[in-house]
Amino acid sequence: MIRPLYLAGRLRSFQILALFLVFCILLTSYRSYHGNHPPPSIYDYTDGNTAETRLNDTSTDPKASEEFRYLTDLVHQYGLTKDIPWFAQRIRPTFKSSSRSSMTKVSTRFLSHGLCRVRTEDDEGLELRAEKALQLSVSKSPTPDQIDASSLIFGISTSYDRIVYSNVSLINDWARWLTDGKGRSNGASLVLSLHHASKVEVGYVSTKMREVGIDAVVLSNDNHLDITARYVEMVRMLTHRNEELTKEGQEKNLLALVDDDVFFPSLGRLLGEVGKFDARKNLYLGMPSEAADWTTENNITMTYGGGAVFFSVPMAATLSKLPCLKNEGSDEAAYSQGNGQWDELLYSCVTRHTNEDLDVIPSFYVPKDGHYGLRTGYEGGVQPMTLHHYKHRHRFEPWKAHMVTSLCGEDCFLQRFWFKDGWILVNGHTISHYPEGVDVTPLKKSSLLMTQHNREEREVKTAKRLIVDDVEGRNDRNIVSWTGAKRTWRLIDARIGANGAVWQAYVKRRGPAISYGDDDDRLPDDKVHTQEKPSDVDSIIVLIWEP
Repeated sequence: MIRPLYLAGRLRSFQILALFLVFCILLTSYRSYHGNHPPPSIYDYTDGNTAETRLNDTSTDPKASEEFRYLTDLVHQYGLTKDIPWFAQRIRPTFKSSSRSSMTKVSTRFLSHGLCRVRTEDDEGLELRAEKALQLSVSKSPTPDQIDASSLIFGISTSYDRIVYSNVSLINDWARWLTDGKGRSNGASLVLSLHHASKVEVGYVSTKMREVGIDAVVLSNDNHLDITARYVEMVRMLTHRNEELTKEGQEKNLLALVDDDVFFPSLGRLLGEVGKFDARKNLYLGMPSEAADWTTENNITMTYGGGAVFFSVPMAATLSKLPCLKNEGSDEAAYSQGNGQWDELLYSCVTRHTNEDLDVIPSFYVPKDGHYGLRTGYEGGVQPMTLHHYKHRHRFEPWKAHMVTSLCGEDCFLQRFWFKDGWILVNGHTISHYPEGVDVTPLKKSSLLMTQHNREEREVKTAKRLIVDDVEGRNDRNIVSWTGAKRTWRLIDARIGANGAVWQAYVKRRGPAISYGDDDDRLPDDKVHTQEKPSDVDSIIVLIWEP
């Protein structure tokens, strides 16, 4: 009897030891997860996670209106106060304008009364309804499903972590300019290189691309080159992919290298601009977005493309032969040393070894307009060709803002509407109220104001190998001036209703004013007017764009 008891005792000891080891592993994992958080990503922002693209029914009461269900969902998803001021307005676009204006003046009032305070837990909110449809005039422009981008192939180098951040928000962004907005490709192709990604990660991203309708080849880049070198390698990858597509009868005319956070909100207009060039010849184009994509040294203004550079097929063949873009150990093979940014390296190599110039198609910022003292950003009323670093600079989610273009066309993206009661809507970005008065001044008339602020106009010189193209609507700029403070609601959510209507939610959060890094729309040196007025309660303005 002694031996069985002995064995049972040893077995119990082993069980206790095994349980102790499991406990230690779990404790170590818990401490590792909760004690070593990664540094904040540049994509961190205050407005919560990515929303679903369809309206969700979170109300359990079948009698609740669609507006009330949306309000309840917003309060729940974004952590807003349940007792909240609210206003909802239906909008029906009318295509009566012959062209897009920097500021569209509206003869009606935006808000005939104050915001209605609603408690989402009370039954009295069930009959909540939006205001009768307000007509807004926009110019006729293509919707995403009317754009054929089959002449384009894009190359992006990024990482798996950046792709999956915030519920694959980057893929949602890309889907707005690489598909028809309805889950099908618009003809454009994408080569996506993921740095040091596993087969499982490549497969997951490929699946997500197919789900949203993006025509993409996803590859893993296992070398040890830095981001600059990986983009140089991308030139060869795009050329190879285009050769494969050519055999399938899908030859591309333009190859584009773009940063992962570049967004093309006006792809139809972009195709029109690049269509002015002869893609059968060497063609080298840059598309910078804001002033931050430019640099000035010794009174010379320069850009390398702002993270969005386009080549014709012949130009790509020329690039592949340049000594400074070959990783062969020569002194000129600078890209393996990680010097500068990839678009800067390309420009340096092209201008040193060819006679080609960089043609620039600007977006928000145009140096040659001479009004360098007045910055233009998302609230400036300009129709942008590109957005760059939109999350980092503005904490902006363009796929939500751009959703409305499926209904009213790409011209209405960031279009400004000025209502007679002192409200200004920047479609997809902000709604601002100027309770003490607002005025709009054309940019040409602002020279006198600039002189008053000791801003003498001078000629802006650009680099010799740079050709800055004229941009349509460049002279149609308007400056907003106002008395006192302004109140601003920012887009936080956009979804598609059952009938194809686009629902936008603009939120002003309680507490002190929040800076989102946007360009200040005050005049230079203006220290009198405030950019934002603090609030002690959350509030929501919903716009329902109807087909």
